[in-house]
Amino acid sequence: MHIASPAPRASSTGEAAPGLRERNRVRRTRRVERAALELALEHGVDVVTVDMICEASDVSPRTYFNYFGTKEGALLGPAPSTPSSEAVDEFVHARGPIVEDLMIIMARAFFATESDPEVFAMRRLLFEREPALQSLRLMRLADKRQATAAIVRRRLAVQHPELTEDEASDQTHLVVSIVMGAFPVISRQWLAHPGDAAHAETLIRAAIDKIRRIVTPDA
Repeated sequence: MHIASPAPRASSTGEAAPGLRERNRVRRTRRVERAALELALEHGVDVVTVDMICEASDVSPRTYFNYFGTKEGALLGPAPSTPSSEAVDEFVHARGPIVEDLMIIMARAFFATESDPEVFAMRRLLFEREPALQSLRLMRLADKRQATAAIVRRRLAVQHPELTEDEASDQTHLVVSIVMGAFPVISRQWLAHPGDAAHAETLIRAAIDKIRRIVTPDA
């Protein structure tokens, strides 16, 4: 492990646990997302309305639009997660293998917003069935790729200032492509055997080992 494990939440002197209002908001949001996905998988996205989702999840249309903005909002789920500023700073100054370090902070950010394997699996199935929804998802992923590239460039600027602009750009592109290309494999394994963030990091290290064997089979 090259990125340090996150410290446990403190009770009185450290970061406080989410308050009751926030916990209720998270539970309500997940209930709405689950209802929306179940309806869309059963009837199709075009047939489902916000009123149907609200009735199935027992929330008002006003609450729905405050949370999600559009009908597609609940189907797409939260915007792709990004690492915290603290995690990014740690990554920038870490000295481990850059691909593994990046995978780990991205996995931790993912688990901060997406920790329900069943909802995650339903969403993946819906994306496969609905090309229009998949297009919206890909637009989000393009934004995430750009943000991830900016994080990698920060690290390269700190640790390898000797790189030319073209060299740094090429290395950034390779690192981001490897990481984002590996995550569909890791997520499939996680869905088959769900677990917490520590379990996901075990899957990441296994994926890194596989990548090494593919790139340098005789090493």
